This record gives sequence, C-alpha cells and structure tokens, in this order.
Amino acid sequence: MRLFYLVLLAICAVSGCQPADKAPISSRLLIDEASVQLQLTPADAPVETPLQLQVYGEGIAEITGEISGISMYMGRVPLKFSRHDTAWQAEFLLGACSDPKMLWQVELELTLTDGKKRLLKQQFHSSWR
Repeated sequence: MRLFYLVLLAICAVSGCQPADKAPISSRLLIDEASVQLQLTPADAPVETPLQLQVYGEGIAEITGEISGISMYMGRVPLKFSRHDTAWQAEFLLGACSDPKMLWQVELELTLTDGKKRLLKQQFHSSWR
C-alpha cells in the first residue's frame, strides 16, 4: 500500500511540473471594411512583446506604414510588410512607458495594383502584461 502512495505521489508531482497549455492568442480587428481588413495580434497589444499586423484585401501591390504614440511621444515605429498567402504581415514591438494603457496610431499607405494609393489610420491601446 505504501508503494502505491509513493507511485501516486510521483505521478502527481511529474504531471504538475508540465507547462500549462497556453491559451490561443486572440486578435483584434482594427479596421473591417468590405475592401480591406486590418488585424492586430495579440489583441491586448502587450508592450515589449512581438506583435503582428495583418492586412487582408484584394488588389494590394505594396504597403508602407508606421506606428506613432498619441498619448505620449514615443518616436515612430516603422513597419515592414511582406506578403504571406492571403495577407500582408508586419511584426513589430512597442516600447513601455509610464502609461499602462498607451494610445497609439497606425498609419498605412496601400499602393493598389491599379496605381492608386489609399491611406488607412487607426488608433489602438497597448497594455502592460
């Protein structure tokens, strides 16, 4: 009987040391129009953590853009987009500041395949994790 409890204790100890499954990373739709969608991942935009913007839309030839602080000047974060399957993606980091819910603005210029340009601007908040 004593051996049974030792084995049970060992199993509990080993299973308790396994890393917990991470919850899926959620995304936030910043712009949702018929012709273009802009999505931010993770949705709560934690500072000093890799973040990703995805742009979905037809007829986009190129995207340039940057992120700047609205609540406080934090410089400009340039965005470099690349095409991945059905979306354009850019990865970036936001710096931490004294404001736990900093307001930022993303500004994108889309060059369409017909040569026209479209400007997108949207604000969002970052968070401390």
